[in-house]
Amino acid sequence: KNILISPASIITALGMTTYGAKGETLAQMESVFGIPRAVLNAYNSDYLSHLSNEVKMANSIWFTNDERLTVNDAFLQFNEEVYGTDIYESAFNDATLRDINKWVEEKTDGMIKNILDEIPTDAVMYLINALAFEAEWENKYDSTQIWEDAKFTTSTGEEQKVDMMRSEEWLYLSDEEATGFIKRYKGGNYAFVALLPNEEVTVADYVKNLTGEHLQSMLSNPYKNAMVYAHLPQFSYEYDVEMSELLKAMGMTDAFNSGLADFTAMATSTHGNIF
Repeated sequence: KNILISPASIITALGMTTYGAKGETLAQMESVFGIPRAVLNAYNSDYLSHLSNEVKMANSIWFTNDERLTVNDAFLQFNEEVYGTDIYESAFNDATLRDINKWVEEKTDGMIKNILDEIPTDAVMYLINALAFEAEWENKYDSTQIWEDAKFTTSTGEEQKVDMMRSEEWLYLSDEEATGFIKRYKGGNYAFVALLPNEEVTVADYVKNLTGEHLQSMLSNPYKNAMVYAHLPQFSYEYDVEMSELLKAMGMTDAFNSGLADFTAMATSTHGNIF
């Protein structure tokens, strides 16, 4: 299936969390990020302050009003100042569930209807990041550029009938294993990048060998004014992932361990460790 990942969203949500972490829990998080907490949060704050009209990002913290939980005011104040976070204290009942989902729907311009199906009885806090990107193409497709019932071959070799969007692009990308193009959005702040692995290279193998440095180098140096005849299938996708196992595999283990997690700078509970 298709995979949709937003590093900016993940790093923002985890950045909000870091101010509540202490000791080895914080050290492991910083090791996963590759930079200290202060640097990460300064970067995130700068990123938020420079968002253009195409990108909408919002953050919120929701915590239970149950007397078992005592929230650190400094933690809330930090997130309000650095991340512009909306703060909500509520009963963590069905009304809260509706309120959280409504908040997310509003902040993503209706693109995400529900983020939660239920609030478990042991949940005491949610730190939520909502990110929405909406932009028009710099050069829009018109009806004459739509090729109906075109053939598209998946990575498994299966052929599908799709509506194909055809265009001529002028920013060409290539390396030893793939070719592609850059198509700008209106305003020039953002662009769509498509990479097509060579016929003998699978998508999985190409992604496995792709480094951030190589991708950055390729995107920074496209071949300009080289006409690309691009055929792009119309597509939409949904994706969800539970990230705790991935983060543990990267070394962030204590945060998910009820006996070892130290989030006492965030809040304390009479029912035991927050994790």
